[in-house]
Amino acid sequence: MKTEKTYVHRRDGSSFPASISDVAAQRYFYSRLSRDGSKTLDDLITNYENRLGGLLINLRAVSIDGAVNAGVAAEVIAHLTPRSAHMRRSFSSVMEKFVKAATEAFSDEDTVVQMSGLAEPEPNQIWNEHIASVLDKELHLKTLLELLSIPKSLLDRMIFMAAKEHVVGSFDAKTWGVTDAFTSVLDRLHDLVRDGHNKALGQALIAEPRKTSLEALEWHIRAAPPEGAILPDCVALGADEEGGPFLPYMMTTMATVSAVVMPITSEKLLVGVRPGRDAPDLANFNCDAAACSDELFITASQSPFFAQLGAKMGQRWRTKIDAVVQAALKDVLPNKRLSDESGSDRPTLPPVSYQLTFTNLGTEEEVRPISEMTQRLLEHVRPLFDLERLDGITFAADHQGALNDLERSFDIDTTPEGVPDYIAQGAATALVLRDGVAKVRIVMHAAYGQSLIADEQEHAEMALHFLVAGLVQACTLSQIEKALPSFLLEPVLMTDHDGVLHCAVRKAVRAYRYARDSAQFGADAMVQQEFSKYLINSFDNASVTIANAKEEHADSPDYPKLFETAHGAASEMLISTARLLGHRHGTSRLDFSTSESDVRATLAARQLTSWIEVFSKDLQRFWQKETWTRTDFYALNIHVERVLWANGIVLWREPNGHGTMIMAAPSQLAPQP
Repeated sequence: MKTEKTYVHRRDGSSFPASISDVAAQRYFYSRLSRDGSKTLDDLITNYENRLGGLLINLRAVSIDGAVNAGVAAEVIAHLTPRSAHMRRSFSSVMEKFVKAATEAFSDEDTVVQMSGLAEPEPNQIWNEHIASVLDKELHLKTLLELLSIPKSLLDRMIFMAAKEHVVGSFDAKTWGVTDAFTSVLDRLHDLVRDGHNKALGQALIAEPRKTSLEALEWHIRAAPPEGAILPDCVALGADEEGGPFLPYMMTTMATVSAVVMPITSEKLLVGVRPGRDAPDLANFNCDAAACSDELFITASQSPFFAQLGAKMGQRWRTKIDAVVQAALKDVLPNKRLSDESGSDRPTLPPVSYQLTFTNLGTEEEVRPISEMTQRLLEHVRPLFDLERLDGITFAADHQGALNDLERSFDIDTTPEGVPDYIAQGAATALVLRDGVAKVRIVMHAAYGQSLIADEQEHAEMALHFLVAGLVQACTLSQIEKALPSFLLEPVLMTDHDGVLHCAVRKAVRAYRYARDSAQFGADAMVQQEFSKYLINSFDNASVTIANAKEEHADSPDYPKLFETAHGAASEMLISTARLLGHRHGTSRLDFSTSESDVRATLAARQLTSWIEVFSKDLQRFWQKETWTRTDFYALNIHVERVLWANGIVLWREPNGHGTMIMAAPSQLAPQP
């Protein structure tokens, strides 16, 4: 770009100027020299960024309508687009002075959480090096540890969670004196920033599958719109179908994307088109780019035209989801069906790759309307979910009986997956093994099937909602299997402390996902009410069950029985909480402080109102990851410990690594409802 200034436009309507060098450094420059001269990750990144800079210079030198080497174009886009999520949040777009920038950055809750290590679910390297190391010097903590019969590692986890609950959701920079506090530790902030960047850059610098796909396109430089091109925070746009709408490139189908566009200057666009396809219409590129942006876009001028585009941010992907949802609701809701009937024959339904089963619902003729409706609904939502792992759907008059009779094809006593995932009363999913491949079977009560074709709108929406939740389970299984093949079906031994604790939280992690992704499919108020009741009941039942188990244990010690009771209660509490959180997040209600008073009272009675905000953030961050390691799953185990602390149960790893230790505090010391 020829101009020395660029302008950053944000979703909230604000805009401000920033020098081009500052913007470029913020987005593309990550390297720092190592102190001892040895090769580090920063050195590798620096070397590549130097190469990237050369590639961009070469691209910008190509004249308009000139051809571009496909390998160069593919490499640039395959490097920049996967990293765009890491560029959306920055401490400041303009840093005139380091102290001023640090002050502004650490007046923000998310920044403080990230830089102190509190963004992770459990104690981590950043926390240990920069916070815990200071706490270790506190004489009061050393004295406390000597008085308690618990290991230091457990006390560390308790302190970490206490700090996290104190910060998340209740951060106030002025009250906390953040400016004064962090001005005194600026040297350490450099290390914290470096650690955060290293973690983000630890992945491959180029997404090779994306690069291969992009190399198949034919690339040219095209003229930008007369007002100049905007740079969206997603970096590049893509269209799946010829003439179809643009989406953020990373949301397109990699193997079949028809066209890709990335601004390289305010005057030039890098455009790739699949051979045999027509070139995309770029007349409205800026409108498309703004609609595909998530939080900001950058322009070379401060034209009022660009300010107007800010209102379009985020519209494109939400519009696509809304269209799919409305298509599904159109078939379910009676009034929509009636208004659209034209008297013509229904289109032939495509063949399905899953099984539809009806148990004790009547004759084939009687169940045909439910079958056709179910197939049609799945076709509508298929663009949103990967259903490769869907084994089938069963509608049964005896819901629990159908679950009990389901052929699972694995030993259900060696893994928690032997127990179905209960979405709601009469709706569940169960893991099954088919020809060695793990799949999901949805089992629903017959009443839900009847509701899909009945004239009662609320019941139809409820049935659709829970059916979609089951489909999400199949999609989730596919993601987990790609990251950790066979992880869910691995036998878990009692000597495996991390594995056993994870069994109490794994279904909660999935419950959050299916509740979030199905939240927009109708019956919002009814589902929220049901999920709220589940939460209240699970916590009330856990309090009674654990209190009774502790009394029995005090009279006649039985540690395995006490652990089994506490473990099961923790699982139910976490599932019900994650399910309600997921539903609220799926309807854009991220702040739990506005939830029903009964739920708040239940949590407050157990001193868990701050904890649920922490659990909420951890679940959000978990599902924002593209993939996971076993450590990512096990890191959430701390929430099993946390809900049990509120009930006077303490767990920790056996010192010799042979399982889990459990200690019960007197019942009167545990918060009661």
